[in-house]
Amino acid sequence: MRHTMHEPVVDLVEKTIVLMDAFLRDRMDLAGYAAGLKELKVDSVMERYGNDFKSDVSLVYYLDALMMLSSLQHELDFQVAEYGASVASEDIKMLRELLHKFGCVPAERC
Repeated sequence: MRHTMHEPVVDLVEKTIVLMDAFLRDRMDLAGYAAGLKELKVDSVMERYGNDFKSDVSLVYYLDALMMLSSLQHELDFQVAEYGASVASEDIKMLRELLHKFGCVPAERC
């Protein structure tokens, strides 16, 4: 049985991957990428399920994904300045690995 946070977290991860892909393929500039990330409701999902994370260790991958997305939202300028735009390609890889850990198959909606 999947936890109720599965769908909202997978949705956030998939939207972020689409944004990163557009940014990396020069279909979106840094300002558009940053704006798209800031529109995601990561903090509200983290707050909604905060107690679940404290009581159920099996949800660690969902927490990892949300923490990563939150970090992207709040530290994007620093990350791009420090590591360059290519940092997004490593982030996509990590997010795809997390989707796999959620039980998602590539090119298939979870």
